[in-house]
Amino acid sequence: MGTFACYAGRIYISKEKWNCFGQQMMKILNYGGMMQLEQVSLFDRKLLLLNPVELSKEGDVNFWYNYFEERSWENAKFNMNGLVFYSEKIGSCEFGDVILAAYMLYEMYVETPGFAECNGEIIDPRFYGGWLNHILGTEFSMKKRYNLWENAEYIAFSEIDHDDPFSISELKNLISDEFEAAGGTELADLLYIIYGTKTLETDHIIPGSYPDDVYQCKKALISFREICRDNFFEHLLHFLQMNRNKREKNTDIDLDVLAELSLFLPARVFVYLAAEIDHKPFWKIWEEWKDKVYHDEQMKQYASEKLQKQRKEWRERIIPEIRTSEFLRQDSWFTFRDTPEELKGKGNYYLSDDDRIFWWDGTDEVIISDDMNAWLMELSNRHRRLMDLPDAGCGNKFKGPDFIEDFIILLDEICDCYKRIYPFKTMFYDFIQNSGKREYRAAIALLKMLYEENKEEGKVIKYAGWEWDWVSKNVTQNIARLRLKRYLSVMANVKMRKKYFDF
Repeated sequence: MGTFACYAGRIYISKEKWNCFGQQMMKILNYGGMMQLEQVSLFDRKLLLLNPVELSKEGDVNFWYNYFEERSWENAKFNMNGLVFYSEKIGSCEFGDVILAAYMLYEMYVETPGFAECNGEIIDPRFYGGWLNHILGTEFSMKKRYNLWENAEYIAFSEIDHDDPFSISELKNLISDEFEAAGGTELADLLYIIYGTKTLETDHIIPGSYPDDVYQCKKALISFREICRDNFFEHLLHFLQMNRNKREKNTDIDLDVLAELSLFLPARVFVYLAAEIDHKPFWKIWEEWKDKVYHDEQMKQYASEKLQKQRKEWRERIIPEIRTSEFLRQDSWFTFRDTPEELKGKGNYYLSDDDRIFWWDGTDEVIISDDMNAWLMELSNRHRRLMDLPDAGCGNKFKGPDFIEDFIILLDEICDCYKRIYPFKTMFYDFIQNSGKREYRAAIALLKMLYEENKEEGKVIKYAGWEWDWVSKNVTQNIARLRLKRYLSVMANVKMRKKYFDF
């Protein structure tokens, strides 16, 4: 049980693209909030520190915790030297979304058939590809998905022992219901295989159209079967193994129509029609025959040049970008389940850029809201006033030689009170190394004030109990916790800290 993901397909990425791919993968994991947790023990206290993903000297990165989901999952790993990505259980929230985006990056790079999958189902490239285009500045499209026959073969042969190796649901997953862009003879063939061709007998068919040629082929095969009787498939295979020259010069009257049709119809059409006529499993036959039959047909152009051009544009259009806050937004059936009465009417919590201020770098990747800006300006003024007071305004608590111990005790108390509030590793050691400076001491004094001021609103965290992963996000992301979490993020983001707090 659980949610698993993978890239299903052979992975080959040319060497010259390895460095770019690796850097993009690390950016996906970083912007997606993937973390390692590092434990430190000081003064009889144990603290967990957040450490954003980074490559080891060996070119590996291991991670299991997501900053936004605030939950650990089974270990996932990326190896830069071999471009190998590995994951186990991933869940269905932020951690899982980022893992699936990582697998989608493989799909965008690898040219041969293969797909990002979740629990054995092909995922929608528009959602994950849209986020990749946003954070990576890429122009990924769905064009690989429109190699319909090649992709269908790969899927069907992977599930060849199933009763229905390639179903309509798999076709829809493959092209994300973009049937208009997928239109053409390959789509028609797949639909005929899935639904059969019985409607061709009653439909009004335009002479010379693809349905008409398929129907003529079906009628010719029915006649051929009556001649061959029990040796129908044996004789059909023999015919389909002929090269174009032999089929063009055919003198067998029983093969006249079939030979003429074979000059422009793919061999697969003959096989799926024969399988339908004789009630046999097409994909099993095709897996055995596909490398034995002819592939020298010269297809007719059934669509106008205008329509072909339009389809090409549809297939190659760049997937629209999706901002990170929107990509990581959670709104499933259990996201706000059992929201307590005291939080109802306050609106549901959705991730915003205000929760991503650790990633603020001055670009529009993280856009600070007016409310967030006003709050930080207020905190900045409070910090400045604390700085102007004797001993950095810290009273008896943070002015003496026990500053480091008091700092650690405070962090531990905050985590115990508000749950899962962890400082970033870089911020933690930065404050310890600069423990004698007034601006750092004032910042910790302000942190203690925020801790005390928000306790009443933060009491709602009691509903999380031991069921953090199942409780409403309105509880775990209550405004009191967010204030503490956001403040610690600002302290860890040196560029933002400098902008508002001038140190």
